[in-house]
Amino acid sequence: MTETLEPTAAQTTDLAIAIVGGGPRCLGVLDRLCANVAELPPGEGKVVVHLFDPYPIGGGRVWRRDQPSLLWMNVPASGVTVFADETCRLAGRLRPGPTLAEWMAEHRDALLADPGLAEEVAAATGDTFVSRALQSEYLKWAYEHIVATAPERIVVVPHQDLVVDIVDLPRPDPGPAQLVRTASGRTAAVDRVVLAQGHLDDELDSRERSFGEFADAHGLVYMPPAYTADCDVDRVPEGENIIVSGLGLAFIDWMVLLGESRGGVFTSGPDGRLRYHPSGREPIIHAGSRRGVPYHPKLTSPLRAERPPLPCFFDVSTVLQRYPDPRSVDFVTDLWPLACKEVLYAHCHELFHGHPDLVTMEWAEFFERLAPLDYGSGELAELLEQAIPAPQDRFDMATLATPLAGSGATGLQETHQQVTDFVVRLLARIDDPRCSVDSAVALAFFSLYDVCGQMVRARQLSPSTIVRDIDGWVHGLFSHVTSGPPPERLAQLAAMADAGVVVFLGSGLRVTADQRTGLFRATSDTSGRDIATRCLIDARLPPADITRTVDPLLRSLTERHEVSDSISGVSSGRILVDHRGRLIGAEGRAHPGRWAAGPWVIGAGWAHAFPRPRQNAGFFRQNDALARDLLGLPAPGSPSTASQQQHTVTRRLP
Repeated sequence: MTETLEPTAAQTTDLAIAIVGGGPRCLGVLDRLCANVAELPPGEGKVVVHLFDPYPIGGGRVWRRDQPSLLWMNVPASGVTVFADETCRLAGRLRPGPTLAEWMAEHRDALLADPGLAEEVAAATGDTFVSRALQSEYLKWAYEHIVATAPERIVVVPHQDLVVDIVDLPRPDPGPAQLVRTASGRTAAVDRVVLAQGHLDDELDSRERSFGEFADAHGLVYMPPAYTADCDVDRVPEGENIIVSGLGLAFIDWMVLLGESRGGVFTSGPDGRLRYHPSGREPIIHAGSRRGVPYHPKLTSPLRAERPPLPCFFDVSTVLQRYPDPRSVDFVTDLWPLACKEVLYAHCHELFHGHPDLVTMEWAEFFERLAPLDYGSGELAELLEQAIPAPQDRFDMATLATPLAGSGATGLQETHQQVTDFVVRLLARIDDPRCSVDSAVALAFFSLYDVCGQMVRARQLSPSTIVRDIDGWVHGLFSHVTSGPPPERLAQLAAMADAGVVVFLGSGLRVTADQRTGLFRATSDTSGRDIATRCLIDARLPPADITRTVDPLLRSLTERHEVSDSISGVSSGRILVDHRGRLIGAEGRAHPGRWAAGPWVIGAGWAHAFPRPRQNAGFFRQNDALARDLLGLPAPGSPSTASQQQHTVTRRLP
C-alpha cells in the first residue's frame, strides 16, 4: 500500500521542495533556503522542504555516529564549518553559526557527559583532528539548529527513507509536479527536487569483478573500493603479507584499522621520532600507487604574511583574453602553464613577504619581471635563480606532481627508504617556518580549482578537458596537495614503515591475478621485485559513475534517459547539469524542476563538503545560488541582486 506524505502545514499555494541526501550538502542548501525565503512575495504560502536519507539527517551515511573512534577527520576542528560567514559573497542574508571548534567549546559540558565522546572532547582543541563520530554530533546539532532558527515560512519534513524514483506528474496548471517514491512505499508530491546524495557505491568494474572471482576461486581475500567504515576488517589475515593499492586517505584508514586497532602501540623515541610496537596481529602491508607516495599532510601553519590576492594569473578573464575560445586549446600545453604560474605566484608572494631573508630582490621588482614570463621558460628560471638563492626555496610543479621521478631507485629496499624519507621530510617541513609557503600553495590550488569550476559550469572548456583533465588528474593532484591526512597520521605511517609493518612499493604500481600460483601479485616501476600475497585491498573510494551506481534513484533516472553523463559525446560517468545546476537528459534538455549538486556532478569537485571558514568558500556560494533558483529568485550577480550584494560586501569589509 502506498502512503502519501503530506505535512499538516501544507496548503495549495505551498512550494514543495525535496532534497535527496541528508549530509552536509543538504544542510548547506537548507540553510540558504532559510536565508533567502524572505525575498518571496508575501501571501504565497509556505515553502515545504522534504529531506530524504536512510541515515539520520545531518551526518548521513558517511558521517554517521557508529564508526570506529580511530577514524579521524582530515581537517582540524577550527577549519570545519557548515555555516557561511562575513567573508562569503552571498545574495541572501547571512545566517552565521559556529565552527566545529566553537561548537565543541559551547557544548563542552554536554559532550563530556557523553561516555562515547568524553575522553576525546576533554583533550580536544581547535587544532585537533577529531573523530568522525564527534563530527557526526556537530552535523546533527547543525541540522537541529538550522531547523530551530528557520523562518516560519519554511516547513522542514524529514524522512529517514531511501528514495528509489522520481517521476513527473501531469497537472493542469503551469510548472512541473513530481512524485518522489521511497523504498518503504511512501510518496511525496513536490515541485522541485535536488539530488544531493554525496558519495555513493558502484557496481564492481570488470577488473574488480575478475579479482573478486579470482579470490573466490582460490580462497583469497579481495577488498574492493569501499568506505573503510563499512568494510569487514576482520577478513584481512594477521601476520601475512598483503597488498594495498592506493596511498590516499582510504589507505590511512586501512593503516589505522590494521595497526593500532589491532593492538599496535605508538611511543615517542628519545630522538622525538615516533616508534611503533607491533602487536603481532598486523599484516605486513605492501603499499604503492601511481604516484608512489602518500598525500601531503594537512597543513596547520598559518601564513606569515598577508594572503596572496588570488586569482592573479589564472582567472576566467585572463584565460579568455589569451584564448577567446578555450574549448579549442589543449589544457595541458596551453592552460596548465597559466595555472602553474598562479601557484608559483602564491608561493613567491608568501616567500618574499613572509621570509624576506630568503630572497635577494624587492617584491615590486620581482613581480614586474615575473608578470610577462611564461611558466617553464628559461627567462623565468633565470629570474628565480637570481631572486631565490636556495633551490629548496623555489617552487617546481613537476617535483610536486611526480616526487619520485628520477629518484634512481633500483630495488624494493631502496624504494621503501626513499618513500619513507619523503614522508619524514614532509613532516619536518611542518615545523620549519618556511612551511608557510606550502600554505600559500594550497590556497593557490583552491583558487585555480575554483576558476576551473567556473569555466566548467559555463561550458568554456572542451568535453575532453572537463572529463580527462579537470575531473581527472587535476582533481587527483589537488587532492594530493590539499586533502591529506593529519600530520600525526603520517608520523604514525613513518613509524610503521620503520617497524617493517608497512613496506612501500613506490610508483607505477601494477597488480595482477597470477593464475599459475593462485595468488595476487604486485610490482612497481621502482621496486624491482614481485610481491605475492593472499590478500589484496583496493584502498580507494568507489568512483562516481552513474553507469555503475547501485543507487536505485540514479539507476531509474539513467534507465529512462532522464539524466546524461555525456558532454558532446564524451562520457564522464557523472551527472550532466546546465549552468544553473539542472539535470540534463539524454535529449539535451534541462529538466525544469530537478537540480543536482555534489561529487556526482561533472566538474563539481571544486565545492567541498567542508569548506574552510573565512575564505568565501565556493560551497556556500553554490548553495546560495541553488537555493535562490529553487525559490525562483534572481541569481546572485543579476541586476536585481547586484545592489543588495554590493551593499552586503561593502558592509562586511573593514
